[in-house]
Amino acid sequence: MASRKHDLLFCDKDLSMLIRSYEPAIRSEVDGWERNRVLSSSEPDLIAYLVDKYTLDPPRLHRDQIHIEDEGERKIDVSGRFDYGAAYGDGGPHFVPGSYVTVAVPFEGDPDLFEFRASTYTLNPPRGRISAPHLLISFSDVKLEPERLTQEIDRNLDSIEQHLGWITSDCEQWNSRVENIARQCLDTRKGRLLEQADMVSALGIPIRKRADSPGSVSIPVSRKKRPIELPSVPTEAFKPEPALPNEDYDFILDVIDRLALSIERSPSTFVHMNEEQIRDFILVSLNGHYEGDATGETFNSEGKTDILIRANGKNAFIAECKIWQGPRAFHSAIDQVLGYLTWRDTKAAVVVFSKNADFTNVLTSIASTVPEHTHFKQELRRISDTHVRYLFRQKADPARDLYLAVQVFNIPRPSAS
Repeated sequence: MASRKHDLLFCDKDLSMLIRSYEPAIRSEVDGWERNRVLSSSEPDLIAYLVDKYTLDPPRLHRDQIHIEDEGERKIDVSGRFDYGAAYGDGGPHFVPGSYVTVAVPFEGDPDLFEFRASTYTLNPPRGRISAPHLLISFSDVKLEPERLTQEIDRNLDSIEQHLGWITSDCEQWNSRVENIARQCLDTRKGRLLEQADMVSALGIPIRKRADSPGSVSIPVSRKKRPIELPSVPTEAFKPEPALPNEDYDFILDVIDRLALSIERSPSTFVHMNEEQIRDFILVSLNGHYEGDATGETFNSEGKTDILIRANGKNAFIAECKIWQGPRAFHSAIDQVLGYLTWRDTKAAVVVFSKNADFTNVLTSIASTVPEHTHFKQELRRISDTHVRYLFRQKADPARDLYLAVQVFNIPRPSAS
């Protein structure tokens, strides 16, 4: 922070002006990124970068850690104080011996925000100096009395915390919008780039690809059609890579959620089923919602537990159905999914059915197991206690993302009659 000529806090700058500048700043930054960064980089990583950069971090005081930073003697100007025989207009200043105390209060957060005026403010702001990570407040007088000094310290800190409350309120309103704004700006830029690629492709004229050429043109998918679109590839020569659109991914997982709930409500029908039988039940239902190509089936089975969508001989979506057999087997199921999917931004699910009596313990075990995986990146969204979305790195290429949903369902064994 630059040195200031005064010690007034919360008055030099307007916080609302700073906040209003952030949305165009995000848009300008995204628009300034090279095309290949927008089309080939991990979208969650780009959004996380913007959120981290443009999120405001209001200071929080630690009053319980207050301590004396400095104390000593100081000349005190008593001009205008009749108790010292001085009067206004008598040609002062008049200095007499006195003392001072500087207290330090540790804080967390952005020190620059002490300079900003919130949308709510007073015309008599508190005083203090910032020497991060401390707020320094000085008191001086001819004679400092402990009881009165304690009251002055509390009064000043109460005023500072009141202003910080106003700052925090304004920051929280902005912070709640940052992620959506970042996503919208990135989506808008990506849409423009893909439209441009679509136009060039429609010309039917051979062109020389630039090194940062987008990989492909998106083909949106509507309900009752094969849920595949063509996203971009990294820097290699153009190769179309199918990927499942987010809206179709959400729809598929919602179908599985509803099917699993019906299983939970009829435990006697499903409790004796194995993984393959449960898989087939889900498979038939999913194909009732989507039409595939010549076979009429979008979703197919492969191996013992897989539900998958294939395109050009590769998997664009896969779901693994597993009976809960402990953390190690669950960890292996994630490994299996990571090994199957090789395309960019591919989407998957691990559907777990628990026949254990202690279902809460199963949920706790899964929640602790997922972040321990080597390729885990972050938790994206918690749909419910039994349905969580995660982001993973792909095994073959850590720069590529894999979206993994973990859906857990209880198949309680019927009580003995």
